[in-house]
Amino acid sequence: MSFDEAPRSVVTVDQLGLAIDQGTSDGSPDAVLVALGRKFDALSAELAMLQKQDDPFSSADMPGKTCGRDEITRPPLERIEAVLTSLDPIERAIIAIPARTVVGLGVKARHAAHVLSNYWTDAPDRLDWDARTVRLLIESACSVAGVGLLPMPR
Repeated sequence: MSFDEAPRSVVTVDQLGLAIDQGTSDGSPDAVLVALGRKFDALSAELAMLQKQDDPFSSADMPGKTCGRDEITRPPLERIEAVLTSLDPIERAIIAIPARTVVGLGVKARHAAHVLSNYWTDAPDRLDWDARTVRLLIESACSVAGVGLLPMPR
């Protein structure tokens, strides 16, 4: 059975409130991936913000915050863990659902960049061959899909 002949499947992710028929003609074939990508982006942004708040050195950059030991506001560890727990089923679904369009491929490429964010800590010419190949493939897929990479940690 070819990819195009694959039976339509209903992908339900109860925790995310998504129940969309993959392959219907009344919407994008990658509607599920796009919805997952939006949730992934929002949670990733929240996680990055929480991690930055948790870094005592970054709090000096926040308006109205001081660096005094007792004055640093840190997010509760429970909130960071809750975001990570929420990300898990989203990431698993992004991996499991095949992309059918360039837009869906962009969602998958952005997720791969997030998972392999360490590939962006060095210049491409300083990476080993395998890492450089994957990084350039991800960047090309994002470019063709017309999406940017998520902000990478430096």
